Amino acid sequence: MKKENQIIFYSIKGSTIKKVFIIDLVTGTGIYYIVKFISASVLIGIIGSVVGTEGIKKVFKFQLQ
Repeated sequence: MKKENQIIFYSIKGSTIKKVFIIDLVTGTGIYYIVKFISASVLIGIIGSVVGTEGIKKVFKFQLQ
């Protein structure tokens, strides 16, 4: 029994990469610095950044439906 090797290619649209880059990196960093400036806490800044970016993603997902 000879097992054949398979290669699977995934294609990712450029618009998807751009959307992830803008939402996660740029917006997340902006939210982090704003929350950190207001609260003067790194931990609260990180939590605010994660919650903010996930909230923005859910709003975009809800608008598309």
